[in-house]
Amino acid sequence: MVKLRLLSLSLLGALLLSITSYGQEEKRNTDFYFSGGMEIIFSGMTANNINNQEYGNDVIRFAPVFNGQTYFNMDFGKHFGLFAGVSIKNLGFIFDVPDAYKADVGSGRVRKKMRTYNVGIPMGFKVGNLDGFFVYGGYEIEQPIHYKEKTFVGESKKYKFSIWFSDRVTTQQSVMLGIQFSKGLNMKFKYYLDPFFNESWGSDQESIHGTTLSYNQITGNVFYFSLNCDIFDTKRKINRVKKAKVSVDF
Repeated sequence: MVKLRLLSLSLLGALLLSITSYGQEEKRNTDFYFSGGMEIIFSGMTANNINNQEYGNDVIRFAPVFNGQTYFNMDFGKHFGLFAGVSIKNLGFIFDVPDAYKADVGSGRVRKKMRTYNVGIPMGFKVGNLDGFFVYGGYEIEQPIHYKEKTFVGESKKYKFSIWFSDRVTTQQSVMLGIQFSKGLNMKFKYYLDPFFNESWGSDQESIHGTTLSYNQITGNVFYFSLNCDIFDTKRKINRVKKAKVSVDF
């Protein structure tokens, strides 16, 4: 909680500093508008630990669907703005089970693929040329609503299950940093502050299929890079339409 408070205060300080800085510019009208789009996610897990012992895991998970977001934007002039909205994300990771923790599921590598669909509330700020290139950052809280797990032995899928609102996983908080390019392409990095699995899941409850592990024996934080298209581009599209109409009128 202390780290979260410090992070929140840092973000608030950055917002106030940016507002003060850009408030010295010539006064302009505030623009309000909606924007949104899809994103393609490449995720992994950092600080991977089993029973408090770190193990290497460099498998990246590719999640092209379904990841969407809608933002309400407030742009205070051309160089600073705020946004908040709602999102849905396909969030997860892949790991290969160490030999010491394999259950009797057959011979070969045991690979686990775990994911949740999360509903989130993102909020943040934008700094730069809001009609072109700018950077943005913020915070998001997400609630997992659907959990799915797959087990592969060798190259064959041996087991899968899914469940709504599982207490295997917990509410996720994250920080984000992104870049919006002038042609609409957007790149974002997110780091999740909370462990993926519920640390209070007891050893007397169901173990992870294909392993001798309980869910609370795996600790680590998910991160991801994503590619987005036009998620902040609505205002620029409106401006292009206006310019086109002016050109036609004249």
